[in-house]
Amino acid sequence: MEHIKGIIGIELSLLEEVLRTIVRQEMAAMRDEIKQTLISKQELLLQEERLYTDQVAELLGVTRHTVGNYRKTGDLPEPKRDLSDRPYWTPDQLDRALKRRGIKGNYPT
Repeated sequence: MEHIKGIIGIELSLLEEVLRTIVRQEMAAMRDEIKQTLISKQELLLQEERLYTDQVAELLGVTRHTVGNYRKTGDLPEPKRDLSDRPYWTPDQLDRALKRRGIKGNYPT
C-alpha cells in the first residue's frame, strides 16, 4: 500500500507541474493578446484626427458660442471626449452633419 501511495504522490506532483505549466502558458498568451489589443486601440486613437471646439469654430467661420448652439440644436452631432474630457469631433462626423444640411465644410478629410 505504501508503494501505491508513493506512485500516486509522484503522479500527482507531475500532474500539478503540468497544470502549472499550462496555466503559465495560457496566462502569457492572454497577456500578449491584451497587450496587442491595447496597442491596436492606441494606434487607432493616434490615427484619428481630432477637431476641438476652437478648430471647428474656425473652420466653420463662427464663434465657440455658436458651435455650442449648434450642438444644442442638433446641427452638430454630440462630440466624442478625450481623456481630459474635452469635446472633439472627427472630420467624418462633421462631414456627415454638414452634408445633411447642405453645407460644405473646409476641414481636413
